[in-house]
Amino acid sequence: MEDAEISGGEVNLSFPPSEAVFGSEILVSRNAERTLSDYDWCEEFFELEEAGVEPLTLDDITFNKSYAVQKNCSAEKFSFDPTKGGKFFSVAMAAMSKKKMISPAKRKWSKALNLIKDRGDPWEKFHLDQIKSEKGKRHRYNPLTQAWVVDECVLKMDNEPFANGAMRECFRMKKLSNFSMNDDWSRDSNNFVAKSYMDEAMPRETYFEDVMLQMDAKLWAGEYNRHNPPKKIDIFMMGVVELVERPGSPLYHIEHYIEGDYVKYNSNSGFVEDTSGKCRQTPQALSHFTFERSGHELVVVDIQGVGDLYTDPQIHTASGLEYGDGNLGIQGMALFFQSHHCNKICHRLGLTPFDLSPNEVKQLESTIQRFNNTSETKVKIDDSIVSESPSEKPDFGRLCKGISASLESTSDYFSQASSRQISECDEAVMFNIDDGQSNSRGGTATSIDSGLGKDMHERKPRTRGITECEGDPEHQAKMKQKLDRVARPSSVSALNALKLSGLIPESEESVLGSIHLDLAVYHETCRFNANMQDTNSAHFHLKAAADCGNQLALVAISSLYLGLPNDILPCLDNLDVSELVPDNIEDHGLDYMVSAAHNGDVNSILFLARAFDCGQNLGNDRSQSYGQALDWYQMAIEMGVDKRYLILARMAEIMLMEDSGCKDPNRAGELYSEAAKAATEQMCGKLANKYYMLSEEAWALVEEEAWASVEE
Repeated sequence: MEDAEISGGEVNLSFPPSEAVFGSEILVSRNAERTLSDYDWCEEFFELEEAGVEPLTLDDITFNKSYAVQKNCSAEKFSFDPTKGGKFFSVAMAAMSKKKMISPAKRKWSKALNLIKDRGDPWEKFHLDQIKSEKGKRHRYNPLTQAWVVDECVLKMDNEPFANGAMRECFRMKKLSNFSMNDDWSRDSNNFVAKSYMDEAMPRETYFEDVMLQMDAKLWAGEYNRHNPPKKIDIFMMGVVELVERPGSPLYHIEHYIEGDYVKYNSNSGFVEDTSGKCRQTPQALSHFTFERSGHELVVVDIQGVGDLYTDPQIHTASGLEYGDGNLGIQGMALFFQSHHCNKICHRLGLTPFDLSPNEVKQLESTIQRFNNTSETKVKIDDSIVSESPSEKPDFGRLCKGISASLESTSDYFSQASSRQISECDEAVMFNIDDGQSNSRGGTATSIDSGLGKDMHERKPRTRGITECEGDPEHQAKMKQKLDRVARPSSVSALNALKLSGLIPESEESVLGSIHLDLAVYHETCRFNANMQDTNSAHFHLKAAADCGNQLALVAISSLYLGLPNDILPCLDNLDVSELVPDNIEDHGLDYMVSAAHNGDVNSILFLARAFDCGQNLGNDRSQSYGQALDWYQMAIEMGVDKRYLILARMAEIMLMEDSGCKDPNRAGELYSEAAKAATEQMCGKLANKYYMLSEEAWALVEEEAWASVEE
């Protein structure tokens, strides 16, 4: 027989007529001869490379020590019997072993490539290949390094938009692959959707900010995948192309064209897609995950796309300042959680349920529409939710790399059923892969396009997908540790447990409390049901906010329980909620007021000081105490209360009282003197004179007591 020969870039395998090689799914029959040169190198190499399948090289010929030729064995005596254990693995056997080790992701990419080849170009009927090509600059953002990468590209764009929304219009576009060695647009180009704002006055920075938002959201998708959910997700790559040959060098957003069943799973204002009677779990779990994993700093919403490949998300942040008008801040977070019911994926990821009232839980479980929801993205204008705008401003590019998507869509047809799709024309290419070893269905765009722009004849390893981000492993490890430190639960009790254990500072401002406070206001103002004021839910969330340590909630609930007016729930009084509070409602109100006072609320401090001074409004658990009254009065002075001369004078009076238990004429004289100075500063001359006289009288008592003690 002839041994394997390697020469001139060809690998030849030939066997005697009487021999055949059998392997897993491979049969090399008699006189079979296979060479790599039988293929069209230019055509097949790049297709396989883009699918993550690399050609065989010399490194694929693997020798095993146990099959090494003996020292004294001559070449003539050495023979190869394909029916027995060979002396070494041939190239064919190496290919067999390599095939067995192909990962599920690579297998899906390979099948996807075949689907694309069989399906053909869905835009062939639009004859984009007949349009004149033009040069452009493609801008891509790396959220890990927070840097932009710019490369040149060649593209063809339709002159007329095929769809438009309230803000943007969409154009069909083909971009020639940067790996292409020729101008074969039918084979080496990719389908894109180019989106442009119809408002010509739109700042150019907006295009780049939109990309940064989507790429930041993509990092959170990667962090979600790292926790091994049942179905991996991804957010599509988005870039900006600058048409340098056109006047003014206009900018366009570009995304790969998606074909499939496009669905909007939730919006940035509480909408949850459940038209089929069953809500998708993965998109809702993703939003909940980002809230906890970011330490309540943000939540990724507006989840939409084909299967679990998403596009055009929105991010709500605690400050509400980043990512433009679509960022509704704390209010947007409240709207999400009011319509979110934790599912099995939330539990699998270890997420804690957000606290909802019994009424809210009942409504969620019965899938009753609580208010007139809409799937359209909302924006803020003077804290009002009125219309749609896609402009955003980023800040959180700092986490970990993305992971290839795995989709569950079961349809291969193009759909425009989503209202967001109609308004924003979000289209890109999507295919479905039927993998017998997996229950999920995967996909991504038509091909891989790295845009490196290097010498096409140089070998370029290509193993990453179009939806992935490059990242430094060391940087990713640091980000993981940072996220582990900042992660916060969604449950009030779990959050308080962390504070008690010292893992979270007691003084940390509670975003969770602010969310509950907004929900309390929403229920009190009939935001979710115009025909009913849900008093129970309003009280539930106000109490939850107070338990989180929210200062406004502490003041409001203490005032509500004590029968005082409050600004948060002005339509409710203590009679409305008395049945919801166990034991004495006044005692609970004082407990919350003490917390508010310790947090620095001056009105709460003064209320407690006067209550302990006069012995009124103290409930059943507290009684009059001049000592505690003096402590609260002193705290009010230190807080810089207005007209402090009145408080100083009252403290002096208490220290002159025989039955106060705090009699100290000398200290009383000092307090009257301080009150006189404070009154003088406030241009209250008569009071100042009065306090000076009282201070002299107090000091006279000191002298009298001194003489009395001497006489005794």
